Amino acid sequence: MAEWKLLFDGKYDEHTLKVSVLDSYILNELYSDDEKQVVVNVAYVGSATGDLESFAETLPKDNLLYLIHSSNSTIKFFCLTVPANVIENSKINLDREITKQIQVLEKTKKIVFDIAETYDISMKDLHSSGKDLLGQFFINPLNIFKTLRNPSEIQKIDETKLNFGHMITLGKYNSSGEFASEELESFRKTLVYGKKDLHNGILTDIIEELSLVALPVVVFDFESVYDGLKQANPNGSLVKQFNVNAEPTGFPTESQFYDGSDKSNLWVDISKISLDSFCELFGIIGIYKEVYKQAFDVKPASIDDLRSAIKKLSPNDQIKEYDLFLAERMAEVMKIKYPNLFKGKNSADSMLKIVANKIGKITLINVKGNDLEKALITQNIISNLSNIENVVVVIPNAQFFSPKSLNSIQNEISNHLLSFNGYVVLSANSVSDLSENIQKYKTAELNIISNEEFALKVGNSSPHRVTARPTLSKN
Repeated sequence: MAEWKLLFDGKYDEHTLKVSVLDSYILNELYSDDEKQVVVNVAYVGSATGDLESFAETLPKDNLLYLIHSSNSTIKFFCLTVPANVIENSKINLDREITKQIQVLEKTKKIVFDIAETYDISMKDLHSSGKDLLGQFFINPLNIFKTLRNPSEIQKIDETKLNFGHMITLGKYNSSGEFASEELESFRKTLVYGKKDLHNGILTDIIEELSLVALPVVVFDFESVYDGLKQANPNGSLVKQFNVNAEPTGFPTESQFYDGSDKSNLWVDISKISLDSFCELFGIIGIYKEVYKQAFDVKPASIDDLRSAIKKLSPNDQIKEYDLFLAERMAEVMKIKYPNLFKGKNSADSMLKIVANKIGKITLINVKGNDLEKALITQNIISNLSNIENVVVVIPNAQFFSPKSLNSIQNEISNHLLSFNGYVVLSANSVSDLSENIQKYKTAELNIISNEEFALKVGNSSPHRVTARPTLSKN
């Protein structure tokens, strides 16, 4: 390891704390009373120009935004962190943990920089930002200490990292007959591709495995093909023949739906959507987009909130009273056409439950509607879940939501998926049908060969042929 420069060595919350810097990384070491254990946390710091405030909302939850105001400018910094870890205090362990956290931060940084390009934001590493910016950051000690996670959170680290060391088994290697088991972390961003009619069995295996390691799973089941997850596989002998320790089982499953009626329990929160996406979807241009831009400043959640915000605007040299009237009329037409779509804030709480025996609940999302309705509800759900670490989203036919050529709402969905804190599983007929950034940052891929066989590739390893395990459920 390169040498870190010590910035602080003292007491923090009655524990010894050391803070060091190396290039654009800040290292926090918080020691136990006997100093036999140490909580290690590395943070990355960069500088940016552009609308960083809006962009920061799309970043993973482990980020901070600093704005330093002067008389004629605002200097912007951003910080990315990873979950802290408790290790036995030794130089070898410390070097190993620091290296691991930096590797994770490097991957996250690449994703953030790629997403930033779509927002016309220029980003730089802190140590490459020039002496003036470096001075502005380090002149205030609070900037450095903001990178340290709260000690009360650190004390709960064993509870929050429930999935450390879990293995996922999707079948047996054809070459050896051994179980094809990989660490859960290998499936952070998983792509499944091959003929569409072969996706169901493999995706079911993945859903089951992730539910069994206490992760709630949200499946975008627009074609209603995953109801069988509720019931055990009736062919129990087939399951036992493949793995004597496995049992057929049904999974705790709940359906949430939108069908345009007032009985729908899914809808759209307008404040989660960008102005550009909203206006593009509804053909709002010119002076009317300017009206909606001002109305969006108050973050309206429902269509009624939006209409109320427009009513409160006053005419000026640019926007006439007639323009305001017509902009409100546009919103009224949206409500008439989609009376149960824009109803306001949604809660993700019911999707995040762990049931008896630490099995993650499976939520099936069913949307009966046009492409606009499907895209908006998908964007809202993913936005609500994007900052949650222990959750999975599974999107069959993902080329519809994150294709190679993106419109505004698809770009939003893709950016949320790239910065998603939990686990993402996407299927498509071909990996080339998906956006280039999704392809670039995949952590695992399954190329389906037949109903019973697929090629598994994890990270940069060579692909291996695998015989898929029978589903535990009826699906």
